[in-house]
Amino acid sequence: MKSSKIMIVIVGCLMIGVVSAGSFLAKDREFSENENRYLAETPEFSWEKVLEGEFQEDLESYLNDQILGRDFWITAKTSIQKFIGDSDIGGAYVGKDGYDFEKIIPESVDEDLFVKNTVAVKDYLDYCKNQGIEESQISFLLVPTSGLVMEDKLPANARLFDQEKYLEEAKATIGEQYVVDVTKELQEAAKTEQVYYRTDHHWTSTGALIAYEKWCSDTGMAFLGREAYQQKNVTDTFRGSLYSKILDYDSAYDSIWTYAKDENADYTITIDGEEAESFYVESKLEEKDKYTYFFGGNYGETIITNNGNKNGRRLLVIKDSFANCFVPLAAEDFEEIYMIDLRYCKEDMAAYVKDKGVTDVLILYNISNFITDKNIYQLDKNL
Repeated sequence: MKSSKIMIVIVGCLMIGVVSAGSFLAKDREFSENENRYLAETPEFSWEKVLEGEFQEDLESYLNDQILGRDFWITAKTSIQKFIGDSDIGGAYVGKDGYDFEKIIPESVDEDLFVKNTVAVKDYLDYCKNQGIEESQISFLLVPTSGLVMEDKLPANARLFDQEKYLEEAKATIGEQYVVDVTKELQEAAKTEQVYYRTDHHWTSTGALIAYEKWCSDTGMAFLGREAYQQKNVTDTFRGSLYSKILDYDSAYDSIWTYAKDENADYTITIDGEEAESFYVESKLEEKDKYTYFFGGNYGETIITNNGNKNGRRLLVIKDSFANCFVPLAAEDFEEIYMIDLRYCKEDMAAYVKDKGVTDVLILYNISNFITDKNIYQLDKNL
């Protein structure tokens, strides 16, 4: 018995020694494809940083990120947690039927930032109305997370922030005449269709199409019916942002698909001043973050010109990544669409409306992004 305990200690020490030596000798990795993030670099030493504790924190992050076989250890940890029945893993929840969910607890919400953002949106939409844009053509679409839409698939211990409360507060502040609430439509559709990816926080193109139909109804746009759209599957091997948190090799693979009314429609697309070939970037399907198939990712300014439509309507979309699979659905309805991501675009948005002759305005954000984004409240500058 004593010899077996000694052997266990020896084997444990050898494993620690091998991992430590391998981590020291191996070349540092800059990026983790599985986690979809950049890894910590060698911390810069200074006595000032040591005294402030900054160096120690940076060193801990560096050692955690650069440990030999990092992906293996994370996956092993996930397997053990799942085996003992733990569904709170890596900052996400493991739910039912292969669905994972963002873990956003009440304490994560910055109340002051939420108020700033909602006030800025109200001020901006009121400004657009004062510029002569029809009130019915001004809208704010705050997309719920999958945790609200599919509560029945959450694990029993899941604790999330009260989205419904913030949606109602947004309506009260911004004005119900502007707000397009798609929660009920998505909840009803989720009973029979896949409206969110299982391993990613984004909605699917089906979720976006359902929201587009509701947006058309609320803003007086014509919607020809879902049967007018052709569905095209582009990949069956997508594992998204929530998989990157959990790294569970048993996670489901998602499909990505698109919808189009007229595949031969002629568009000119300019992204940050460079011409692009399409709404879709095929090469992104070979990468880890396959959701960037839509427009290749997020950019400051994307301009879509419909060369076959001269109706004079120009839509401004102020957005996060949830708009990337929504906007192609609206492209046929407008002569031009301007997509602005405030994280990367520092234009004067008051002047932008006038300079571009904007006739329609849509602000579209997922609520989890809206409560954390520190660029939105700058919308009311220069109004």
